[in-house]
Amino acid sequence: MFKELHPSLRTAMYVVLFSFTALVAATFYTIRLTYKNFEPVMDKNYYEVGLNYEKAIENQRELLKQGYSIKTNWDNQPLLPIGESEILVKLEKDGSVTNLSAKSMTVYLERNATTKNTAHYDLKPTASGFVGKISLLEKGTWNLRLVSNIGGKSFERDGKISVQ
Repeated sequence: MFKELHPSLRTAMYVVLFSFTALVAATFYTIRLTYKNFEPVMDKNYYEVGLNYEKAIENQRELLKQGYSIKTNWDNQPLLPIGESEILVKLEKDGSVTNLSAKSMTVYLERNATTKNTAHYDLKPTASGFVGKISLLEKGTWNLRLVSNIGGKSFERDGKISVQ
């Protein structure tokens, strides 16, 4: 292909040709990986959430002023075992359990910057709180969000759990 060129120039041309071919191959491989492992945005309703952000913060502050808090049986456990675990969530107002004022309680388990293993669980109301079984399938740190609906207002608590 480059036989009539000087040997040093011929070597340089082969290096340039090889580098260009490697760059094109790497680009196509990157595009293939991107399409194969594509993940959508974290929240499909991000626009509506953004529009209602100030209202959600105001609702949270109002419910905190009224004395609401959320507590779980996982609060004092530094490490949770892998597998299925039971969670008990208590909605309290001024220190006393008040589950009747909440219409629902949902648990969200999320990883940072990915939707791959995001899961949510609706808990069942009982006399002592909201109860449900949660599948902890991977080790590591998880973001735990507890969301309750109190009188049409969303009340949330965020935290982290470690699974081993």
